[in-house]
Amino acid sequence: MDIKEEYEELTKKLKEVLPFSAFPIRELVQIFRNKEYLITLKTEFIVKDVYNSGDISGIICTIEHNGSKGLACALTHLIVSSKHPLFKEIIDYQKTRNKRIKKLNQTTLKK
Repeated sequence: MDIKEEYEELTKKLKEVLPFSAFPIRELVQIFRNKEYLITLKTEFIVKDVYNSGDISGIICTIEHNGSKGLACALTHLIVSSKHPLFKEIIDYQKTRNKRIKKLNQTTLKK
């Protein structure tokens, strides 16, 4: 099974519970601040849609905050409530995805 197929099941399940709220991780706050979006760790986003990009960026979320349009980030950059119906699956995905990114980065550095 390739990575895109592996992420497809969670992507479908996420689409079924849209929209839902999530908060940014520290890294996302810094990225958005560098692009002049003034957000904090307490900024609540609404996830409007999700896309499976496979191994390129994993599961991508389109998000809104106060009516902002055109914002997107990786699911690994969001924190969802422990009450979210897919909380455990999202956490498992994030852990696995982060390990994969680390491994891919190490492979790239060795070349």
